[in-house]
Amino acid sequence: MTGIVKNWNGHVFGTNTGNVAVTLDGEDAALNGVIRLSDDKHGVAVYEVAGQFVDGSLELSGTPQVAEEAGDLELGNLTVKGSLTSDGRIDGNWTTTIGTGGTFKLWPHMTEAPAASGALVPEQLNTTTRSVGTVRLYADDIRNLVNEISRDFTQNRVVITYPDKGSQKNIYSDQFEAALQNLPEIRYMKLSIQEPELYGINRMAMIELSAWGENMITVQSVQESWAIGKAEALSKYVGSFERKIATQYRKRGLTMNAFLALLGLAALPGLPSFTQRLLFVGAGFGILSALTYFHREFVPNFVLDPAKAKPTGIGRLGPGILSWSSTIVGGVIAAVVYGFLNGELNDSPVLDYIKGLIN
Repeated sequence: MTGIVKNWNGHVFGTNTGNVAVTLDGEDAALNGVIRLSDDKHGVAVYEVAGQFVDGSLELSGTPQVAEEAGDLELGNLTVKGSLTSDGRIDGNWTTTIGTGGTFKLWPHMTEAPAASGALVPEQLNTTTRSVGTVRLYADDIRNLVNEISRDFTQNRVVITYPDKGSQKNIYSDQFEAALQNLPEIRYMKLSIQEPELYGINRMAMIELSAWGENMITVQSVQESWAIGKAEALSKYVGSFERKIATQYRKRGLTMNAFLALLGLAALPGLPSFTQRLLFVGAGFGILSALTYFHREFVPNFVLDPAKAKPTGIGRLGPGILSWSSTIVGGVIAAVVYGFLNGELNDSPVLDYIKGLIN
């Protein structure tokens, strides 16, 4: 089976509470399996189920096969509906034909934890994070990134989260691959994968990319050396897609804007009247606001262009050129405004030409 993970364990809540184990088989569009519920009050119940897993949504229906421990417990036919979450869990609702119902949470169980010698002792969960710069990805890049993050995991079950029609969609990487060419430009994406390791604790790797926030890599594991090594490897790989010039502007952009503001303050005493100084401050504020808006809209921290397999030359250099060009233009405009207010450009042929056009 190459679709949804075969084994899931979790908890049910509502009119009945307890632990649940789900075993599935078949293809995503035609699943069959068994749900085993250990009710906190009424004992064990077993359901034979069938259904489908499509676009991150799981739907199952089934009939009960009552175990001896259930006694005279009345059971109805079961309906289960759930959705894949960004961290690989399935959450949803369950109902029966006798009126019982509630919610559930399921976690994938793809491997058995290795046996440890002696008694199990609590372990520290080691978390390693890395920050990466401005990234622009294309179709081939995201395919390679999926392969890279799933390296060292037993199954290639990467969950991809991205905006879709006003909400966030969580699907597996193979489903994302099938829809990739038809997607619009994406400015937020999260790739995550996890599986059980020692002591029943899940190890996890996650890459979160955002046009307006910080691009982050997070790795968690019981084994500190693995967490550090995996985070470092992912950081270097994602760093190969980094736009160096745009990244440098983002790191130093606030300093550069502050520098322009300080220059403006230093120049204020050179203007003869309060009105001129006020106009210059307003112009400076407008220029800095325009630069911030420009970078947010046209030089985002992350963009995925799924329609293209590889970047063009303009695609590689464009963000950096736009970044520095806009800053230089902003500085020139500020200088022109100052010269105009101070009367230094009154005899300028260019200014005379503009006045002629206006008049």
